[in-house]
Amino acid sequence: MRDNPKNSHLPEMAGDIVAVTGTLIVDTGLRKLQSFSATLAQTSTATESIVDAVVQELEAGGTFKLKLEVFAPDGVTPGASAANVAWTAIGE
Repeated sequence: MRDNPKNSHLPEMAGDIVAVTGTLIVDTGLRKLQSFSATLAQTSTATESIVDAVVQELEAGGTFKLKLEVFAPDGVTPGASAANVAWTAIGE
């Protein structure tokens, strides 16, 4: 049996499905970020149809955070109601 069962070749993964009204900051819990994604986890509506995710500036000794944003179909107007957003992040 190995002392550390964690595979050193595979990165860690974080993610969740969260309700977002306009914008929401989520903490990935990862100190290094290799990739991330966010998508709408429900049927599009007239006020919630586009999802964007932006990496926030890393504070010294902290973990990466993502700013999740939901927009109406025009891509400019913030979402007016809570929308389910699925996000994932890969790193260490």
